[in-house]
Amino acid sequence: MYMDKENMKKELFELYEKLERDKDLYKEFIANEDKFLQERGYDPVEVKELFQGITKERSNILKGVLEDQDKKIP
Repeated sequence: MYMDKENMKKELFELYEKLERDKDLYKEFIANEDKFLQERGYDPVEVKELFQGITKERSNILKGVLEDQDKKIP
């Protein structure tokens, strides 16, 4: 199961990078994000939860780095 999540994450990052370069694909995405994801075999709720988890994880890492830096500054 863990590997499936990792593969899904990799595929989604590639898809979102492609969106940045393909204006027609991006228009389709913007028109209806859920439909766009469903047509590509993804569960929109699962995708959103995955990205929320990644965002939270990155925020916690950044928070830790900033707290460490704050301790170093007299």
